[in-house]
Amino acid sequence: MFGCRGHQNDPQDVLMKYGDQTITLEDVESRIPQGLSVQDSVALFNAILDGWVRDVVLAEFAEERLIDTERIDRKVRDYRNALIVEEYLRRIRESQNPKIDESQVLEYYEHHKGELKLEQPLVRGLYLRVNSEAKGREDIKNLISSDDPDKIDRLEREWLDRALDYKYFRDKWIDWESLSRLMPSRLPSPETLKEDSLYFEMENEDCVYYLQLTDILPAGETQPFEYARAWIIEMLTQGNINDYEDSLVESLVEKSIKDNKLEIVGYDPVSHELIRPQ
Repeated sequence: MFGCRGHQNDPQDVLMKYGDQTITLEDVESRIPQGLSVQDSVALFNAILDGWVRDVVLAEFAEERLIDTERIDRKVRDYRNALIVEEYLRRIRESQNPKIDESQVLEYYEHHKGELKLEQPLVRGLYLRVNSEAKGREDIKNLISSDDPDKIDRLEREWLDRALDYKYFRDKWIDWESLSRLMPSRLPSPETLKEDSLYFEMENEDCVYYLQLTDILPAGETQPFEYARAWIIEMLTQGNINDYEDSLVESLVEKSIKDNKLEIVGYDPVSHELIRPQ
């Protein structure tokens, strides 16, 4: 149901009033998506107004006949409080940008790396996709499978502008599953690969795919630091925000008790203990 607008609207914009509640032309038009036909727009316009009328008249009718409206008022109040708190905390989280030192990240990794196991294999290497009609691609296998930096430089000079896709990841780990999706056909399991079978070349109607792996880290191994780093930073950042929120709540509770706004009757929110009657 549309919210109450009071009497702040232009009277000419108000379509209906029910007590202190109003619905305006702007209220209705804001609910109608762009791109509808005139017929559909009119139908939706009428449906929104019909729904508003139905809600306000039924709400008053039901309220007059319900005995336990206090329970409903409490649920509405609790829901409103939850929305206000969540919106405030969302803004706090967005404004907070705790600085995580690299030493903190490394310290966490060293203390917990025994727990940071890979759920799927990681690989390093080089990937290239070119048009199947591209001229000069006879040299690509020789260049892409080489450990010579000069040959990799030549590969990039000659093919970077012509490539449909190019990924150099010899200096970082990526997960095997996302790499496999780049190839037109299923790749063998990385655990079955040997050092002399780390080059792949596949072709379909339009493209030729080249993949050269240089390193494989099987599932179950410890995550490399550079791979785990982003997750650790996110986890430490969230931890700092949670600590801030806990500290904020604790200080507000103490202030509420001091100002006699929060009355302690049968439970102490500071010690988290029930208070037994004397």
